[in-house]
Amino acid sequence: PPSFFKNTASSSSKNKNIPTTPLIVSAGGTILKIWNPLTGKCLGELQTKHSKTITSCTSATISKEVEDGGKTVQYKRIITGGLDGLIRVYSADQMFTSSTSGEKILHFLHGVKVQHPITALGMSPDQTRFVVGTSTGIVLVRQRSLPPSTTTTTLANKKRKREPKPGTYAYFYRGADTSVVEEEAEDTFMVFQEKKKKLNQYDKMLKRFEYGKALDEALERRDPYAVAAVLEELGKRKGLIIALSNRDEETLEPILSFTMRYIVKPRYTSLLVGVANLLCDIYRPIMGQSETIDELFEKLRRSVALECKAQKALLKIVGQIDAIAWGFETQRMERALEKLEG
Repeated sequence: PPSFFKNTASSSSKNKNIPTTPLIVSAGGTILKIWNPLTGKCLGELQTKHSKTITSCTSATISKEVEDGGKTVQYKRIITGGLDGLIRVYSADQMFTSSTSGEKILHFLHGVKVQHPITALGMSPDQTRFVVGTSTGIVLVRQRSLPPSTTTTTLANKKRKREPKPGTYAYFYRGADTSVVEEEAEDTFMVFQEKKKKLNQYDKMLKRFEYGKALDEALERRDPYAVAAVLEELGKRKGLIIALSNRDEETLEPILSFTMRYIVKPRYTSLLVGVANLLCDIYRPIMGQSETIDELFEKLRRSVALECKAQKALLKIVGQIDAIAWGFETQRMERALEKLEG
């Protein structure tokens, strides 16, 4: 049959059986409880050095060699982490040591402070890597080195292979055999570097402060989103006047055509109204000198005039609708008052 364990506080974390010990540890608030899984009894409530709720706890086993006799002794540890960003390490070998007050306490061994609240703890099966998860999504991994007797494998005991001669097939494919690399160096790591996203040509020109060329490059792409993005960036950099000035018929035609075509679209209206005003202010002195430029400005004027006319007509319709709605509401209120008076 299943066993049930009841915490006085909300259970925020639990741990599997302590290694080589038939006990279960649970955390509620800042208190740890030790349970016997066979009887379901609470063996003791243990106060910790946490100031906020414990969110995770785990266990670890540390092996150390004793100088006398060269024997290996295993020490059991309980590790807790909480919302206060504290990691506390306690000795499970002395968990029932009584203090002067008679309360059962854990023997505190070590503590570490983390900048962010801790949400999860974990220990690797070989007890060498300790993982900490935080509320910000950052995962911290700490690794401790094993004793030299278990990790050091000198290459002197291995057969040295002669380097292949240059120009041979073996020389061309040297280093391609990963099995040899793993045998010779267990601590070899492969690091993959993410490729940087390539910038568009107009972005590179903006970085070089070539505002006019950047705008021309965006116009050549015939992408209204790209042109609008460049115009907005030029406005932020206060380089819009520089990009629009000093243009002849060939270079002025693309920006005028774009403005005339997209100024009536709500997505670009607020941006292109300012561009149109700047174009009129910059090229007003040369009006009448070029038929092409005059024709383009005339088309822009007609487009804006048609849009303004349409907007005025829409406003009239809105006003008529409002008048009808107001009259209907007034009649409804008069009928309601008549019913109340009658």
